[in-house]
Amino acid sequence: HGASGALDARDVSKSSFFDVDARALERAAHNALWRIDGRRIVARSRVLSSTDLGFTLTTNATTTRSGGRVRATVSTTATANATFAEHWIGAYSPAGADPTKTAPVKYAVLGRVDGYATTGSASVVFETLTHRAATYDFVLFANAPNATTMMEVARSAPVHVEDALAPVWPRVTLPTGWGGSTTERGASARVTWQSGRNASHGARLTYRVGNGAYAHVPATTTTYDARDLCGAPANSFGYRHPGYVHTAAIVARPGDSIEYFARDAHGESDQFTMRMPPAESKDAKTTLALFADMGRGSNDDAETWRAYGQPSLNVSAALERDARDDAIDAVFLFGDLSYATGYASVWDEWAAQITPWASRVPFISNLGNHEADSSNWPESRVADEYGVDDSGGECAVPATRLYPTPRAGPDADWFAVTFGSIRVVSMNTEVNFSPASAQGEWLKRELSSIDRAKTPWVVLGGHRPGLVDSTDGPEDRETKPGMKNPSDLSVMREIQTHVWPLLVEYDVNAVFWGHNHAYQRSCAWRGSTSFNVSADEGCAAFSRLVDGVATYSHPGGAPVSVLVGTGGAPHTKNAIGASFMEKELYEYGYVRLTAFNRTHLYGEYQDASADGGVLDAFFIVRDRIESDDDLSSLAGKLAHLTDELRTWRDTTYVMATFVCATLAIGAWLAHRHWALKASQRKYNILEYDDDGDVDGV
Repeated sequence: HGASGALDARDVSKSSFFDVDARALERAAHNALWRIDGRRIVARSRVLSSTDLGFTLTTNATTTRSGGRVRATVSTTATANATFAEHWIGAYSPAGADPTKTAPVKYAVLGRVDGYATTGSASVVFETLTHRAATYDFVLFANAPNATTMMEVARSAPVHVEDALAPVWPRVTLPTGWGGSTTERGASARVTWQSGRNASHGARLTYRVGNGAYAHVPATTTTYDARDLCGAPANSFGYRHPGYVHTAAIVARPGDSIEYFARDAHGESDQFTMRMPPAESKDAKTTLALFADMGRGSNDDAETWRAYGQPSLNVSAALERDARDDAIDAVFLFGDLSYATGYASVWDEWAAQITPWASRVPFISNLGNHEADSSNWPESRVADEYGVDDSGGECAVPATRLYPTPRAGPDADWFAVTFGSIRVVSMNTEVNFSPASAQGEWLKRELSSIDRAKTPWVVLGGHRPGLVDSTDGPEDRETKPGMKNPSDLSVMREIQTHVWPLLVEYDVNAVFWGHNHAYQRSCAWRGSTSFNVSADEGCAAFSRLVDGVATYSHPGGAPVSVLVGTGGAPHTKNAIGASFMEKELYEYGYVRLTAFNRTHLYGEYQDASADGGVLDAFFIVRDRIESDDDLSSLAGKLAHLTDELRTWRDTTYVMATFVCATLAIGAWLAHRHWALKASQRKYNILEYDDDGDVDGV
């Protein structure tokens, strides 16, 4: 995009500068990017001034705020040549940072600005988020005499950042063990935010429920540093201190609207609003947004370091609309969050991107390979199963410290929470999930303990897919010594062997995955032992179209698998059209999953582009659960009635009463059966009142 303005977020969903399938950079710009690395940057000689080299770099502002925009302008007296197309500007915070030791927080390749390659003049706009440093400056890099390196040829004066240490980027999180139930005081959620000030500065949360009085809650504070990380670049060229992570509890009733802001002894954040999720109830209408593989984009003329996931801007904008409209109750992102991969400033950029929706509804996540996987785990930690350096040395530390969830800890990244009528079970596909493992034992315990009369719907989410249409097999990926093969088909085999039997046994309704960057919806899958990716013998049932909606009728014991790796990362196009997949799409977006009541679960795939609509829709319809709830209650009442009747002397009256009661129950069951069948023929969603009677259609 040129110097005239930023790339419009509404237009980015169909392409990305770093899309593997649509890489369209000219060779010069590609060479420039290849050299953006501390090992390929040489500092300018301090003997020479920028004017000696013929370049000047100025800015249009001397101060900015977090989120403000600064225009950097390059001019030169040198004669333009072909190497000008490789020039780039790096934004550094704090000013004066050594570019051979610290990655810039953003960069702009000048060869992509109209006219620069021929004139040596250009202006580019940088959005300057706080990185807990009081200053920014901008550095122009050009070819060094050694063709494999770039050298600093000009540097701007510092730009000061106001309130650089202030509290920012709140997100609604949930405490460990949160189950959606209520107490006399309500249900507790948490707000997590960051600042540049430690606990001694009195971090706290101020909030009120509705129009009530404000409460002031002290926050707990944590952080991490380079010693907690596993390798480069996370603990070297990409490292910067993350500041301090503060968390405080909110106590409110399910569905309450809450106004809040974060503060400390020096100031406060902007004001935000959030809404508590619905309480656990078998007929509570509940809507979740589900997806994976997000990344982050830029709304200016620069790129984050490294650039990955420009369409995520559109996904965030769509989620913000849903959160503002109360169209979703919570968001679940199952792995590959920011794609920071060792560059800490990207976590800041991503936090700012998701704040408009993550500050409004509960946000839960689990780990993907780009948060967790490493080849250099310390002995005190539980290593991943694959040993690939996909996290850039982060080994799950930033993701788990910055985004707390109900997980027990960074090495026990599994948990379950209840939103209304849906139990959400989160597994970690990056560590051992075999039956004898800690996670495998927990998973069986969790699934077997869910009371389906209280919580009729169960969904599971994990990063690597347990069912996928993909050609990525073991021959395509290196298997590290003592580790497991990380290919799609290898991991699918492991999940089919160790996890899928549990999903079938405990009647999990739907499972959601990422990692492969596509949308895929399967048949109701009971499992397969052949692992033939083109076979469908594992399909218990295919959906049928009813009024344009794919309908799974009573697929008990056969979950529907939905791959939603479409949060913004470039698409992975390696599907072969496997017969067990009913729908495959390459568009960016997320699933909006709604439980209308105990019998109808509805999913729709929301396209996140500006003109996007619903690209796929499906219903899962199940029998109303009678045996554990209504029928047991009726049986108890009938037994009690029979005991009382036995004390009566009139045997004829006793028998007549018993027969009448039996006929009444039979008529009641026939009525329920007719109502269920009617709902299957046409999707009139049933609503039940507190005592289980049909309230309306």
